[in-house]
Amino acid sequence: MSRALQGPVTAVLAAGLSVASFGCRQAPPGAASPLVTVDSAGVEILRLSDVHALDLPLVETRLVYSTAPDVELADVAGAVFLPDSSLAIADRQSREIVFLDPDGGVRARSGREGEGPGEYTFIERIGVGADGTLFVYDRRQRRFTFLDSRGEMTGVQNLDQGTGLGAAVPLVRLAGGEVLAAFETRPPLPPGLQRAPVFLVFADAAGVIVDTLAQWAGKERHVTRDGTWNPVMFGATALFAGRGVHALVGTNDSLALTLYRGVEPLTRIRGGYSPRAITAPERDALTERSLGRFPEEVQADWRQRLEASTVPEAYPAYEALAVDPEGRIWIGDYPRPADPERRWTVLEPDGRPVGVLHLPVLHPRWGPLETVAITSEPHELVDVAHGRIAVLRRGEFDEEFIEVYEVELPG
Repeated sequence: MSRALQGPVTAVLAAGLSVASFGCRQAPPGAASPLVTVDSAGVEILRLSDVHALDLPLVETRLVYSTAPDVELADVAGAVFLPDSSLAIADRQSREIVFLDPDGGVRARSGREGEGPGEYTFIERIGVGADGTLFVYDRRQRRFTFLDSRGEMTGVQNLDQGTGLGAAVPLVRLAGGEVLAAFETRPPLPPGLQRAPVFLVFADAAGVIVDTLAQWAGKERHVTRDGTWNPVMFGATALFAGRGVHALVGTNDSLALTLYRGVEPLTRIRGGYSPRAITAPERDALTERSLGRFPEEVQADWRQRLEASTVPEAYPAYEALAVDPEGRIWIGDYPRPADPERRWTVLEPDGRPVGVLHLPVLHPRWGPLETVAITSEPHELVDVAHGRIAVLRRGEFDEEFIEVYEVELPG
């Protein structure tokens, strides 16, 4: 761990893991109308108890193309729109970046497995920086690779995280080369239901983490006496998104989000708790769907781990986030296991509600079995930019494809 980060992180851990306890989610929802206040630092606080109670218009969409007929994708790590509305898709299994022109035709391919320039071992994230530069972040090598719109490599840079307690995932790369990243600590935890802290950190242009901007409670997990981390079905977690100069971070115990422009908080949303109870059939359905992805010889072990864990009484307030280059906030509901679609609510950067749309929900490949807050699993809304959205889908045989839509926001 870098020395600049070690002080703030160590201080939190030494305080007895005060953010590790399980937060109550039983508060009832209040009034539906948003109430805006401003704190002493000039940051807007939007109090929005229930987005479902808002009477919002539908966001209009038009399908532009699908990659299903022509592009073979196995494990999409992410996709981003470039300034000319072309699309770059990162496939984790092939270690390739596929470049599509604005009409969906394949423009170029770049990358392969390896540790040399232009090669990848584990693609964690693909993004576009504030200056329009395309970057690919390799988690295992802790390295950015920068590419032009035709897949030619223009540079590399490491993100120095030190060693020890955790790992960082970049959210935003500013015009000067500085980086905002989500940093998750992974310390030993006492038995019971626990949540280790997650931080928003700032790295300088040399890729060295030099400051901690904020802190959240991470992912709920049940720790056994032997130190094993078991997943918590429908557990609360911290969620992250980044695009251009904007980073969006929150916890889904309740509707709690903070939008950053660069290093400065711009808007905070504080809202209600989910009133939807989790039924026994829904718990069973999610268990079976998750275990069905594993080889039969390990399913019994995973079933025991889930049964030994904890299930909350109510759904989290939301499950997915996205932010577009203008800083609009896209909030995806937490769908029930049988729901074919997820409702997305769109807010302006100042928190004013814009509209809603429904997208086919991409159920995670491994269900709820991930135990780290900074997860590699994408949701269906993989990018929003330049009047388009990229939607990740899975077919009948688990093949992956992306649909691109033009979107028209109300007003």
